[in-house]
Amino acid sequence: MLFPPALLSAEEAASVEVKTFWDIRYSSSAELQDGKSGLADLYVPVFADDVLRENEDDIACNSDDAPEAHSRNSSIKITGRPRPAVVVVHGGGWLVGDKWSLGSYSKHLAEMGLCVLNINYRLAPYSKFPAQVDDVREALLFLTDHADELSIDRQRIGMFGYSAGGHLSALVGVMADEPGEVQITSSDWPIDDPRWKRLPKIAAVCAGGPPCDLREVPIDSEALSFFLHGSRRQFPELYTAASPTAHASAGDPPTHLIHGEKDLIVPIESSRQFAAALRAVGVSVALTVIENQGHLVTLMHPSTQNQVRDFFAEQLLGNDQ
Repeated sequence: MLFPPALLSAEEAASVEVKTFWDIRYSSSAELQDGKSGLADLYVPVFADDVLRENEDDIACNSDDAPEAHSRNSSIKITGRPRPAVVVVHGGGWLVGDKWSLGSYSKHLAEMGLCVLNINYRLAPYSKFPAQVDDVREALLFLTDHADELSIDRQRIGMFGYSAGGHLSALVGVMADEPGEVQITSSDWPIDDPRWKRLPKIAAVCAGGPPCDLREVPIDSEALSFFLHGSRRQFPELYTAASPTAHASAGDPPTHLIHGEKDLIVPIESSRQFAAALRAVGVSVALTVIENQGHLVTLMHPSTQNQVRDFFAEQLLGNDQ
């Protein structure tokens, strides 16, 4: 499904100013108040006809400052046209990684006119599944809760992630329309938690190099025990809960998968099978193969960046070219 307005004209794009607020706390959850795990960089596109108000006392770092300088939660209000938003989720095997690795993607999306929240999340082994999944949900709540202040269109919120971040984005996307009994298998939230009702409907998901079916891990392998608590024999329900392919259904959002043809870290068959599962239930899905490239190079490849840009231009900005 496409949404207005159309992609920015060249004149409009040239007039967009991106205001960046580094290291804001995107959740009030107690688990995300210490260290880097609860921090996010907020990229806000400001159009020529917007009215922007900032509380400078609350902003310790803006787009002209060094990212290393931490800020308190910023007070910002934009009056202007409703704009789409995207949560961006870094990779690193659920063990390592930081939002800076997707900073260029975030900036480019914001320059297109999308509000971007580029997040850190709790890492394994200190925090195991499903902590990371809930953190992505908290990021979505941040965008919906601040939609009025940031002029965000709640109907046009998407997700982009790479590798482990692609997995988390895809999983949150396919879980969103599942019954509560299924949703809570990938969450520490109680089934009656009011946050479930506040989550937005996901308009689009783009995932690069994502592991999509953890049920294919050898049954006695403990290679993912740092994330999934133990082997698949010990915790089969967790391996199913954590597998996007297992939850493909007709209500899932439009999805674009990007995968390196020679990816030895996450074999491309993972995305092929996920795409087939989505296609089988009638979901709009595309798989772009980056020829002759492996896992890390695919992340940095210009074709990947172009595909991400074009997908969100089509799905969130209404450009069907």
